[in-house]
Amino acid sequence: MKNIVLIFSLLFFGISVSASEASDLRRNAYTDSFIFIEDGVEFAIYPNGEFDFYYNPNFRRTNVVNISTPNVNISYNSGYNYDPYIQYDDYGAVIQVENVPIYYDYYGRIIQAGDVLIDYNRNGRVARVGNLYVRYNRFNQFAHFSGYINHYNRQYVYRPWHRYYSRPYSHVSIVFNRPYRAYYQPNRLTYVQHNTYYTNNYNTYVNKNFYRPDQKVVSYNNGRRTSDKRDLQKINTRRSSQVVSENNTRRSAQSSTRANASSNEKAVISRRQSSSNSAGKAIRGNTSRSSDTRATKAPTRTRANTQATSSRTRARTAQVKNTRNARAQQSTQRKTTVKKQATQQRRSNVTKSTPTNRNTSARSSGRSNTRVQSSAPASRKPAAVKTQRNTRSGAVRGKTSTRNNTSARNVNGRG
Repeated sequence: MKNIVLIFSLLFFGISVSASEASDLRRNAYTDSFIFIEDGVEFAIYPNGEFDFYYNPNFRRTNVVNISTPNVNISYNSGYNYDPYIQYDDYGAVIQVENVPIYYDYYGRIIQAGDVLIDYNRNGRVARVGNLYVRYNRFNQFAHFSGYINHYNRQYVYRPWHRYYSRPYSHVSIVFNRPYRAYYQPNRLTYVQHNTYYTNNYNTYVNKNFYRPDQKVVSYNNGRRTSDKRDLQKINTRRSSQVVSENNTRRSAQSSTRANASSNEKAVISRRQSSSNSAGKAIRGNTSRSSDTRATKAPTRTRANTQATSSRTRARTAQVKNTRNARAQQSTQRKTTVKKQATQQRRSNVTKSTPTNRNTSARSSGRSNTRVQSSAPASRKPAAVKTQRNTRSGAVRGKTSTRNNTSARNVNGRG
């Protein structure tokens, strides 16, 4: 029985804790809008680009303000009259609250409130408010946030009047699905000029009539139509310069922190070294001179070793170069010797072959040297075979000539 009671008590306690955590989370996180204070004006930016605001000069000193009548609606969209402080354009858009300018894109979505810049994703929902990045789930609901809006609005702080913020009614909303403000430029006045104009033209100002985004404008009173498309790059340039300045500030702070840390580390190291040196001196006593002498000699030895090493390296390099040069010279000499020997051998072969042919032709032909010499170069057979053939032919021709001579002699003798 006691165990059952304990289990139920733990369950009840866990449920109550989770409920309290959920309520705290709702009060300490952005839910339906992004709320921040800018120069005395508290804005509530909704994901589709609409906004509501509450003006209180005390916000310039602190964001903790006590409202004497908390049940009264104090926000702009709830019906509170801020006409003495705000300026309108021809479409009923609030373009300035006292000294805080407000800028819109082509579709009527707020893109700048004072120095806070607002970006949108491809689905038309708020993706960035100042330095606060917004992520959504697949149902276009808030998933998580990263960063903070600016140094004055680092996190959301719940206030009792935040429950009065609401979206504008559909018949007065200026967010439209067509870029009706692409060629429209509103006229802005300083707060002093606006206050003077409002004081002198109060009756006319109360009976104000604005164009709707889907209506055709006949004439402009609080602005003008431009021939070129309105350039929003100026706001982007301002955004980039703002981001660069913030990054530079952050980097300078980080560098100063690192410099301080390094200086502290150096101080600690110097203290340790001084303490260790003093302790060593106390222990060593008179032997400190010898240690100092060794310490002074150590660099000399090191230099001598370095010089010896460098000289050895140079000697080895020179030796390698000499060896390579000697090998190259030897190879060149060998090639030259081989070429000379080959040339001499060719010349000796030519000189040997020429006299042999002449001698054999002289012996074989006898008296007819001219015929044998003319026919000898035409044959392609070896020299020995040619010599034998020439010798035989010469012998035969000798016998024949002898016989012919003897026969001629006998004939002559007889006659």
